[in-house]
Amino acid sequence: MKPLTKIILFACFSFSINAETMTLEQVLQHVMDHYPSLKTAAYQVQRAKLENQKIESQLGWQLSGQAGISRDVSLFGTATDKITVAGSMSRQLASGDSLSIDAAINREDATSTFSPTLPNPATTTSIDLNYRLPFEKGADNPGYQLGLASADAGTQIAQADRLALYDQLASQVIELFLAAVTTNARIENVNLAIERTTRRQKYIKDRLELGVSEKKDVLQVNAQLSSQQAELQGLKMAWEKQKISLNRLMGKQWDTDLKLSFIRSVSLPKTSEDELLKQIKSHSPSLLKIEGRIKLAETAIESSRDAKKDNLDLVLFAGNRTSSGDTTTGSVSESEMVGGVRLEFNRGLDKSGYDAELYQAQLDRGMAIEDKRQIIEDLQYDLSSLMAEIKVGKDALEAYRKSVNNENKKLKEAEQRYRRGRTDTDQLIQFESQLSSAELSSELQRIELARRYRNLALLRGELWKNIKLPEYQFSGFKKFDGKINNARND
Repeated sequence: MKPLTKIILFACFSFSINAETMTLEQVLQHVMDHYPSLKTAAYQVQRAKLENQKIESQLGWQLSGQAGISRDVSLFGTATDKITVAGSMSRQLASGDSLSIDAAINREDATSTFSPTLPNPATTTSIDLNYRLPFEKGADNPGYQLGLASADAGTQIAQADRLALYDQLASQVIELFLAAVTTNARIENVNLAIERTTRRQKYIKDRLELGVSEKKDVLQVNAQLSSQQAELQGLKMAWEKQKISLNRLMGKQWDTDLKLSFIRSVSLPKTSEDELLKQIKSHSPSLLKIEGRIKLAETAIESSRDAKKDNLDLVLFAGNRTSSGDTTTGSVSESEMVGGVRLEFNRGLDKSGYDAELYQAQLDRGMAIEDKRQIIEDLQYDLSSLMAEIKVGKDALEAYRKSVNNENKKLKEAEQRYRRGRTDTDQLIQFESQLSSAELSSELQRIELARRYRNLALLRGELWKNIKLPEYQFSGFKKFDGKINNARND
């Protein structure tokens, strides 16, 4: 098998036969299954979702009550003992109207009576039904509607932060994985160079015994071999550090042996750049977060506008009053239906505070919109840059392949001349070094091309298609859906 073919077919080699072979996707899957911060992000999303429940509870019934006993002076100056029990139930409707039911029982026992026709002790009861319709401030219940919109925006921002963490972690894994792949490519390149140098060393030693080669040739090839072996040890040390970092991310034992398998074939997406940009914008956590900020600003604007309005409420009420007790001439029991309508108005004379709050919300929205434009522009440049780099990188890779072929031919021709004694060892070592450098450059270009392709897949959200994202069970609440493709709809 040719040296170049060996480099292309194998991504990286560990130094143990029992090493676990893992692809980039498998490493990323292990990281997603283990990384502790991912659960923290899921908690944040679940916490944000609970804001909806808090807002919904605003429409629930509110119950209040009171009871008391007192001694006071009546209107006629008579000492009176009073016992009072009262209760109320109220709720606000989604339309902005409010409904309340009030009931009370009062018992009064005076030390003396002003008139023999008045009951003493006397018991009075009242029950009222009140219905309030706001025409200005509070109409259509903006506090409730905007509260739900604000809660949804907060959930969207939390989801965007979670997606950003996923992408950040994936980017870290890609960089670390490809750095390890690069190190292993260098190791393989040095191993091939050592293999060639070892063969050269044996050939020169055989010729030295025959008296054809000189001692300086042996010294030169020995020095070259020592340099290559020293470089190999340094690369092995770097690989060990990278392997430990990968094991740490995956939650494995630090000394777990790994063998990295990496597919180097790269092809440009067949979809148009406009379609690619559409996919990128759909996935972008930054854009999702900005949209949440815009929603929050818009709800703040609407809330400020409502707060600035005057209070103009129509109140309808109906009820019943009963009074009963004993008089000096007998007992009394009376009942009467009551009801009415009233218009309530309230206006704040200084509204500069509301104006400032509204202007602040408008400024927040303006800043968010500008940030959105910047993000979209950055995404367009990122896409164009990656596409151009991939195109140029493929051309560069083809050029490196031709360079390797030419260097290989040049070395073979030099070896033939060397055997005939028409060139010296210095030139042969130089040509071998140039071939190794060309092979390594070709392989590194291939890795860089793959890096840009993986970054494009991450930008589009395609990298997550074959990754199972973590799901968490929250006690007392619905199961958290960890599917990244549904994150916008959670």
